[in-house]
Amino acid sequence: MGFETFFPFGALFCLTLFCFMAVRIFEIRYRYKNSNLKDRDITMILKNRLANEEINEAEYQRLKELLTK
Repeated sequence: MGFETFFPFGALFCLTLFCFMAVRIFEIRYRYKNSNLKDRDITMILKNRLANEEINEAEYQRLKELLTK
């Protein structure tokens, strides 16, 4: 009788723990993905400005170092 009443609560606890861990993993991946995309956006904007000759090569390198830190 003890095993039949304990098992559903144990399974529910494990399922809840698994869900919390899965949410935390997805949160970390989402945060890393967004920060990585932000750096790419900065470099793409600077590359476009360099291609359009709005800034020169020295300004490009200086801005890239400042903005990606």
